Amino acid sequence: MLKLNTPLPTLLSKSAVKQTLLLFPFLLLSACADQTPPENVSVWPMVKDCSLHNQACLTNNNEQSVRLKISPDPIPIAMPLGIELNIKNIQAKKIELDISGANMYMGYNRVTLIPDGDTGRYIGTTMLAFCTTEKMQWKITLMIHQKDGTEIQIPYLLETQMHEIH
Repeated sequence: MLKLNTPLPTLLSKSAVKQTLLLFPFLLLSACADQTPPENVSVWPMVKDCSLHNQACLTNNNEQSVRLKISPDPIPIAMPLGIELNIKNIQAKKIELDISGANMYMGYNRVTLIPDGDTGRYIGTTMLAFCTTEKMQWKITLMIHQKDGTEIQIPYLLETQMHEIH
C-alpha cells in the first residue's frame, strides 16, 4: 500500500524525474513558439513602404488588391477615424480591421467594415486609444473572411507621437 507521505523519487524513478525536469522548459517554449497561422489563413507581407498617415496604401497579391485609407491626415489619437477599403478580385463575406499596440497592450479594438454597395468598397469608423507614451507603435491588421472559408490577413505598421499642445 502506498503511503501519502511517500517521497516523490520513491514513486518515480530518478531517470523519469530528470527527463521530466529537462523536457519541461522545452514543452513550455514549444507551446509559445507555434505562431504559424491556421491552414485556412493567408498572411500577406507586412505593408512597410506606405504611410497611412498621409495616403491610401495599396497592396497586391497575384491578381488580388487591397487599398486602405484612414482619415483624417495625419491620423490623430483619441479622435474618430474614417476607414475606407477597396478590394479587387476578393470574394469577401466579412471584413474586420483590428488595431493592437505593438509596443504596449492597448486592449481589444476590432471593427467590422460595412459594404458600400457591390463595388468592393467597405467603410467603417474606429479610434486609436489614448496612450501616455511619447511614441506608440500600432499594428493594424485587415482580416478578410472569404466566402470559401479562407481568410486573408494584411498587416500594416503605424506610429503615432504625442505632441505638446501650446
